[in-house]
Amino acid sequence: MDKDKIMEQLVAKFLDGATSNEEERRLYDYFTGSRVASHLHKYKAMFEWYAGGMAAPLPPVAEPEGRRARTVPMWAKVAAGAAAAVLIVAGAAVAYQRHAKTERMYAIYSGSYIVRGGKKITDLKVIMPELRRIEHEACALGNRHKGIGRMSPKEIFKMMENENKQNSNRPTI
Repeated sequence: MDKDKIMEQLVAKFLDGATSNEEERRLYDYFTGSRVASHLHKYKAMFEWYAGGMAAPLPPVAEPEGRRARTVPMWAKVAAGAAAAVLIVAGAAVAYQRHAKTERMYAIYSGSYIVRGGKKITDLKVIMPELRRIEHEACALGNRHKGIGRMSPKEIFKMMENENKQNSNRPTI
């Protein structure tokens, strides 16, 4: 086995904390020498420091050749934080508006009920689809008969009865 391969295995063993004193001396000799394999060069400063008895300050961590570590500028971090804050506030505002709209709608229909199978149902969450359908029909009726606002309730019910007779498939109000 070639020397570089053996040293690579010893480095792995060293990093696992499993080397003997003799193996560590071999590593120190290898890395303080003039010929170190390129793929093991990143360990050279560390082993030179160990070989020197760790008396000098710890060597700085070298950046890999050909690659620079990317750092995010402070202004980008601040901008990202500000954008996140704006999104959170906007989301909260939209949620609050939807909630307030729903509450206003429920307040308008409070006290409403429908009767199904002889049973009175007052739960707005259950009857809301029916109330919306009725409201839609009332708007459609108003659009078909422009003068409905001046009619008496008796005339309106008579007109609705006539329409229902003409089109029996449509639900009644």
